[in-house]
Amino acid sequence: MSKYSPVSALVCEWASYLEQRGHKVKRPADAFGVLLSRNSRRRRYRWLFLHAEGPTRRLTAIEHENIKRQTVAARKARQKAYLIVKFERPVGKVVIMPAEKAAQVGRLRSDKGGIPWDW
Repeated sequence: MSKYSPVSALVCEWASYLEQRGHKVKRPADAFGVLLSRNSRRRRYRWLFLHAEGPTRRLTAIEHENIKRQTVAARKARQKAYLIVKFERPVGKVVIMPAEKAAQVGRLRSDKGGIPWDW
């Protein structure tokens, strides 16, 4: 993937968002679309990112497998894993959910919660 893809832009935006809230952020060199962070209470997080053009996003088999692999890695590292999906329609909406739940559901929708995102 291009380093100027919507996912990499979202990763940069989210890293900045977390840093403003006191997180120490790190990007693993071997994983595209993944951020690691630690907040001021020393809780660890693993953030996984996806992008959606429309109001729904169905996970592909490769994405599903990647989410499962990342949740296992998060469990071993004592991190909480979250999936962040930025939807283009409605404009600038981000949905955040636990990665394990996203892997079980398989289809992500923008009308089920989310926060406005015009970062």
